[in-house]
Amino acid sequence: MGQDASKSDPLRGDQGSGGLRKEDGNLAEAAIAHLRRSGNPGTIFNGGSEEIDRQAIELADWARRCDALLPETWTDALKRVKSDGAEHDVFHRAYDNRAVKCTRPGTFGVTPDAKGNQRAATPAFYLQRIVLTNRVFPNSDFVVEGITIKKSLILFAKSDAPSIVISQPWINAADPLDSTPSEGQIADFMATFRFKPLINSFFGWYREDDGITILDARRDNFVFSSQGVIPIDLVITDQPIRS
Repeated sequence: MGQDASKSDPLRGDQGSGGLRKEDGNLAEAAIAHLRRSGNPGTIFNGGSEEIDRQAIELADWARRCDALLPETWTDALKRVKSDGAEHDVFHRAYDNRAVKCTRPGTFGVTPDAKGNQRAATPAFYLQRIVLTNRVFPNSDFVVEGITIKKSLILFAKSDAPSIVISQPWINAADPLDSTPSEGQIADFMATFRFKPLINSFFGWYREDDGITILDARRDNFVFSSQGVIPIDLVITDQPIRS
């Protein structure tokens, strides 16, 4: 009998059936805690390509053991949404009116420095963005749905790679012809949460109360809805930002 393919690939294993329910706990924080325990705390949020690869394997292993590994077909029934973003594939889930976003396999977003120079983010950094977004903006309701394993989009990658699947409320723009708020509306919104502009930064804001930094706060990372300005895809961190 040939070798079991699931045992020969450390990323694949058994594909899960649906992941943990939201009420079972915060998957983002649980995954971060696992990644922190399994590696060097000093590089968990700012490591290079080797750390990203290490965390990818650990994340897939954690997802299998927690029943948070979603099948590849998990988004097949969802409506794909055209997106100009480079970080995610985006879908609309009609039954609960949520946007479902999957990181491109093998990638986990970017982490810009204060000047906007971007580098690949670790899985832990991406997951921490989800946690901090919910903490800073309580109405965000970002949820980590689980992890899928798909063919990596990284050039010359030799194996499949994990994708982090999240969801967030679907936001309808107040004006379908112009969904984004003005710079002034964004400034007023950020001031409501006690953020001040981070001078000479890449669309940056800083909050002295807790040391939270937000970068890439461009207009197209917000939606202006009937409820006002809603952030949908900000880079947010409590780690020191390199300038």
